[in-house]
Amino acid sequence: MVHSTLRIGLLAFGALALAGAAAHATSNDADLNCGISTQTERGLLAIEGIVESPTALSGEYRFALQSQGAGGTSNISQGGRFSVAPGTPVSLGKVMVNAGASIDVDFTISADGKRLDCSAPLLTHT
Repeated sequence: MVHSTLRIGLLAFGALALAGAAAHATSNDADLNCGISTQTERGLLAIEGIVESPTALSGEYRFALQSQGAGGTSNISQGGRFSVAPGTPVSLGKVMVNAGASIDVDFTISADGKRLDCSAPLLTHT
């Protein structure tokens, strides 16, 4: 099982703005879009797992996050079944942490016999 880790710290804050800008997926007829969207909300960092498919899609997902900062450490795990309507971005998990925290994200989806690692900023998978 392959796990990709997205490390975010205070020095990477500029990169978060770029990843947040990618929150709106762009799709073509052959591609599945999934990934991590980030944005700042009320001084906190919102981290969200997004999936979009050009066709109806059902499967299972896992969205796990470990956060470490001045306030301590937290481990959060979300998951379950999902359904996506064609061309509609869907949030499969969302967590808010302190903006300066260091985090590890593991976001995977399983559908149509495939397992995709979606732990990086929003990307297109074929």
